[in-house]
Amino acid sequence: MSSLVSLGIAWLLGYCGVRLWLPADGGRSRWTLALHAALGIGLGAGFTSCLYWLLVVGGAGTLPVVLGVELVLLAALAALVMRQRATAAADGETAASPSFPNWLPGLGFAFMLGFLVAAFVSVSDLNPQGGWDAFSIWNLRARFLLHPETWKYAVTALPVGTHMEYPLLLSSLVARGWIYAGSVSPMVPIATALVFAVGLVMLLVSALSLARGASIGLLAGIVLLANPSLMDQAPSQYADVPLAFYFLAALALIVLGGESARPGRYLSLAGIFAGLAAWTKNEGALLVLALAAALFVGAWRSAGWRSAARQAGIFLLGALPGLLLVLWFKMAFAPPDPLARQMTVHLGQRLANPGRWLQVAGGFLRQAWELYCFPSPPLALLAVTCGLLRLRPRQQRPAVPWLAVLLVLAGYFATFLATNYDLDWLFGTALDRLYMHVWPALVLAIFLLLRRPEDFATISSPAKAKKAR
Repeated sequence: MSSLVSLGIAWLLGYCGVRLWLPADGGRSRWTLALHAALGIGLGAGFTSCLYWLLVVGGAGTLPVVLGVELVLLAALAALVMRQRATAAADGETAASPSFPNWLPGLGFAFMLGFLVAAFVSVSDLNPQGGWDAFSIWNLRARFLLHPETWKYAVTALPVGTHMEYPLLLSSLVARGWIYAGSVSPMVPIATALVFAVGLVMLLVSALSLARGASIGLLAGIVLLANPSLMDQAPSQYADVPLAFYFLAALALIVLGGESARPGRYLSLAGIFAGLAAWTKNEGALLVLALAAALFVGAWRSAGWRSAARQAGIFLLGALPGLLLVLWFKMAFAPPDPLARQMTVHLGQRLANPGRWLQVAGGFLRQAWELYCFPSPPLALLAVTCGLLRLRPRQQRPAVPWLAVLLVLAGYFATFLATNYDLDWLFGTALDRLYMHVWPALVLAIFLLLRRPEDFATISSPAKAKKAR
């Protein structure tokens, strides 16, 4: 129960922060509230993780101090939310045509979400310690962060293979939950992993429902949940699902900001989520660069370089606190990154080797086929959905989501080219998790390109058909 209290306080802090920061844009609909609730999970988890890390380093990481600071902040934010509470009616979300039965994809989505939760509970009951990396990296470091006297052991060079150079969002969040619980209970990392997994799904559904309508959002949720890799990685207690959450949150906010009267609020919050991605894993820094570059290019194409520079600047300004925290952590505490150190050895030879390019490309394609095409069906299901719904007109297709996903994949491809590690080992142990980082964002990007089911229902109605003739 104490673990739920810690997550509940974190969520309330994040939810109040999102409600205060994002404009009402005409009111609050159920999908707006769902989006704010989902974003609140990530924002609250990231903020309380950063706060706990700073308190631990400062020698004040005890329950009375942590609880006192968070309750004071929560009371202040709640008071501001009550003062700013919107009085407008429901906003102008995209509504489905009455002729399209939204309950049908809703029923399918509810079934798939229930299946995810049931599978998560079953796997966690069989293996409450999570996967190997959870036991040897994330939760091990969380144990060191429990006490102000032992936190330095979470950033030592030994033992080898525990990746003490990784950022500490997940480990700090788990340690904070253990402080609340009063014991090293496995329920804390289990509940944390479940909250991020469900929040990831609800974030995609609510963002697309606001941008394109409930039918598209629910169908996207079904496709997202049809990925067995998500079912496998969610209960592993790794940092990859949280990283996918922060990438998706930043990208969704960029998309929604393009339709808002005050896009700067969305862009700055997107930057905050990108900064939290950098505090989650080393790959998060690449996600920040990819998002900033995609935003700049997309804005340049539509509004010129001045607008592009302004939008990218607002985004990077939001990401700055998280990036500065990561930089301070890397410079002052973390041991050297073995991956970065060994990549420079014989780098030219590896890049000039055509066989290595073919090996990396073949490994990427083979893993994509095995994980997402056959026997797993998510890409096939996505392709069928694209064939049924068809593309929107070219001028209505947003470029930023696609470009961000491609840039991240290109960065991962370049890392595999440059690394000195055995490629077959990396294909078997790392590539499935790297694909998970971009899978929800890819689903978002593709469904933003598609027509809505109600568009066909509207066209097929007698009045529209007569008008079309």
